[in-house]
Formats: sequence, structure tokens, C-alpha cells
Amino acid sequence: MNPQLEKLIEKYLQGKCSEEETRIVEQWYNRLNEDDGRAEYTWNNKNQQLKAGLYRKINLDNHKIKRLFFFRAAAAAVILLVGTAVFFYTNKTKPDTRQELLSYAKSLDADISNLKETRLILDHDKTLDLKGNANIHYESDEFFVNTGQGDEKQKIETAKDAYSTLAVPYGRRAEVQLADGTKVWLNSGSRLVYPNTFNGDRREVFLQGEAFFDVSHNAAKPFHVYAKNVDVKVLGTSFNVRAYEDETTMSTVLVEGSVALSDMNQPKIMTQLKPTQMAVHEAGSSFVRSVVKTETYTSWKEGYLYMQNQSITYVIKTLIRYYNVPIQLDINDGERYFSGRLDLQTDLREVMDAIALTTGYTAEKTERGWILR
Repeated sequence: MNPQLEKLIEKYLQGKCSEEETRIVEQWYNRLNEDDGRAEYTWNNKNQQLKAGLYRKINLDNHKIKRLFFFRAAAAAVILLVGTAVFFYTNKTKPDTRQELLSYAKSLDADISNLKETRLILDHDKTLDLKGNANIHYESDEFFVNTGQGDEKQKIETAKDAYSTLAVPYGRRAEVQLADGTKVWLNSGSRLVYPNTFNGDRREVFLQGEAFFDVSHNAAKPFHVYAKNVDVKVLGTSFNVRAYEDETTMSTVLVEGSVALSDMNQPKIMTQLKPTQMAVHEAGSSFVRSVVKTETYTSWKEGYLYMQNQSITYVIKTLIRYYNVPIQLDINDGERYFSGRLDLQTDLREVMDAIALTTGYTAEKTERGWILR
């Protein structure tokens, strides 16, 4: 045997070889074994001892590697098994918060036509009637109500893990700031169901009617509005949702940010909106998108209506809700359209006169309300 190789093997057996020297010895030993013993004549007694030492060390190291690999593989399998079990258990036991919210909302009386004032329903049975255009907000883990009469605030006692419902009758508007800082403006004839605190990985509310949302941004906890079987999902944005029970369609108008909409009964029916886009949806149909002037659909929360070629039927329906006064269209000459600005802070007579002047109708006041002829 080459004296240098002999010294290198001794160094290897003592564990003093560098990585490169270790590689040389092991490659040489492997080639030797592949030679089917034809190189045995190169080994004398001393070298036979070195060979035996090499055999023990190399095979022992390989055994350790195999054992280490086995234990690592076994540990990985256990971790995978436990992780899978935890995943399925967590998802199986995790409450379906959307279904819970929808079930609760459906258990309430959806008819708010008989309400005279805005009503706040707490924990399903406690109610609080609010005078005027109510303002509700959440601060420091407590709810407060301000009815617009000065700066007086009324503290609301309610469970943090319960739902609250804000029902706004015709002729009234309301504003609520939710627990996450999101602001919601509710239009006449609308109802909002929301949790007093947002737990879990989603913020979810139910809407019947019309509302403008200014959602507080939280990328880790998206905000969902459920209205007429549509899921409106946002992270942080401003948008308007109109979903009245007596209308066959629901619409969403995006002012800022981005939203994703999907049909909760047919999830494959979906769309996304960019600012100034509107999506209109009817059950079972695809979303129809268009570019709009957002002021037309959001100005109501500022106390006026900005209309661009809107059907007179749409205008009348909006005014009935806003003023809570019957308005009848007594003419059959086809649909007419209205464009202009209507100041909702003024008396209804001024609004009706403005419509009559623009459309050619005659506005007549009766004991029961108004008639356009």
C-alpha cells in the first residue's frame, strides 16, 4: 500500500481528516469493494487491520445516517399526521360564523315598515328606540348612542359576543361606527345586523336595504357584507350597497379600494370591482358591471340626491323611503327620466316642484300624500 495512503487511512480512523481527505478515503474504499476482492494482495497484516477499521467506521457511520434518516422521517410523519388531524379537527369544530350570522338575521322580523323611529335591538330581545337620525359608535370596549340632540351620549349595556341590529324606518337615517372603526351610513328602510365585537379571522355584517360603508383597513381580517345572497368582500375601502327586499336586484358601487362579489348560492358567479364601477346582480344571474358617477349612488348620505337620467320610478321609490310619504305616479305615457340635484333637507313640496318642472309632470298634494300627473 502507498505509505501516503496508509497515513491518510490512519488519520481517517482517528477522525482528523478534512472534508476533502475524507472524500478521497471513502471513494478509494468504495472502488476497492467494487473490485470483487481482486486487490486483496495489496493488503498485508497491518493493512488488514486498517481495512477492518475502515469497514467498521464507514459502515457504522452509514448505519448512524440511516438511523438518523429513519428517525427524522418518522418524526416528520408524526408531525404530518398530528398536523393533519389538528387541521381537520380545527376546521370541523370551527364555527361557521357566516351561517350563524345569517341564521340570526333571518330569525328577526324583517318588516320594519311599522317603525316610527330608529330601533336598536340588543341581544335579540332588548330594544331601544332612538329619536331623530341616530348615531351609534363603539369606543373603549363600550357602545354609545348619540341621537343628534347636543353632545349627550347614552351608554349601551350589552354582551360583547352578541349581535346587535339597527333598524331604520322610512323618513330616518342612521350612522354607526362598528367595533373595528368601520363607519356605516344606513339609508331609510334599512336594517344592519352586526356583532358587537369582531372575533375570528373575518368581519361580517348583514344588510337589508341600503348603506354606505367606509371600511377600516385590516388585511388579516377581511370585511364581508352579506346582502340578498351576495357576499361583498373587502379589506379596506368605501362603497355603497343597495339591497332592498322589494327590489329584484342588488347593486354595489365602489368609490375607493377594491371589492370582490360572489353569489352565496352559486359561488362560481363572481366579479371584482375597481373604483367608479357598479355591479348589479339578480339571483341566478351573472353580475353586470358598468362605469358610473359614484355621486349618483352615494349622495343620499350627504342629504341630497344627484340624478343622471334616472327613471322617475326609481326617483319616486327613493323619495318615498326618504320622506316616508306616499307618492303616486298617475300617468301611463311611458317611463320618463330625471336629471338634476334634489335637496333632501328641504320640504318635500320643493322637491316635488323641482321634479315636475324637469319632467313635465304636475305635482299635486293630497290628503294621503303626493300624485304626479
